[in-house]
Parts: sequence; C-alpha cells; structure tokens
Amino acid sequence: MFFFDDFIKKIEKTKVDYKPLRKYGLEMKKKIVWLGTGLPLILIGILQGYMGYLKDFSIPYIAISGLLLFLGIKHLKNLFSYKIIVDLEHRKIIGEGLDLSLDSVESCTLKESVVGKGNRLQVVIRILTDDKREIIIPLIMNKKIEFICILRDELKGKFKIIKG
Repeated sequence: MFFFDDFIKKIEKTKVDYKPLRKYGLEMKKKIVWLGTGLPLILIGILQGYMGYLKDFSIPYIAISGLLLFLGIKHLKNLFSYKIIVDLEHRKIIGEGLDLSLDSVESCTLKESVVGKGNRLQVVIRILTDDKREIIIPLIMNKKIEFICILRDELKGKFKIIKG
C-alpha cells in the first residue's frame, strides 16, 4: 500500500507536455525477466535438439527441444513486440490487440488489483467503454506516470483514482 500512495502523489505532482504521439515499451524489470527466461529456454532447446540428433534422432529429445524453443521464442516475441501508442491527434490508444478511441471511454479508474491467475497486487488502469466493454491495462510499461497523466488530462472528469 505504501508504494501505491507514493505513486499517486507522483501522479498528482506531474505535469506532461503535449506531444501528438507517444510510445510506451516494456519496463526494464519485465525486459530482464523475459530475456532472462527466453534466452536460456532457447539455449536448452538447442542443446536438447543436438542431443536428440546425436542419439539417432531420439523423439523425446527432439519433442522437448521443440517445446523449449517454442517457449523461448514466445518470451522473446513478447519482449520485443510489447508496445502501447497514445495518439492524441486522433484520440486513440493502440497496442497489444487494443484500438480504443478516447471518445468512447465512459470511465477510467486507476487502482490496485490482482490481474489474471497471479496473486500479486498490481497497479492497473480499468477502462469502461460506451458499449460496456471492460479493458484492463496492467501498468508494466516504462514511463507509467506519464501514461497515467496523459489519460488523466485527456479524460478529465472520467478519470478516477481508487485508493485502497
């Protein structure tokens, strides 16, 4: 809770200059985790494939190799493809399967909640649209305070912060 209170204080103090297009990538901690798991999985997969090749194309080794290579490449793909773009000229948020017009936002709240199957609290943006869709954006991007301040400034009365 201490972290979230400090986070809110930083948001309240921050003023952001207008730029028509802003891009947000993955935060450094997530990059290190995904790179630290993706590369070893690929290397172990290559080793397993080589061992399967040396043992006259042993099916279990090659199957494990394929699985490990798939998981490692998926981690690296997630690492390099994560991108959220805020286009203020067209008032849109684009990225990660999302194409959201800021004009269609009914409410936007910043809060701490558990996302997915995890058990850790994360800071998330919860957006409700006019067509009653709920969009939850976990803040795992770099420059997250700037991202929230842009949403706060663009959505004005529709943006709320829920403490606790």
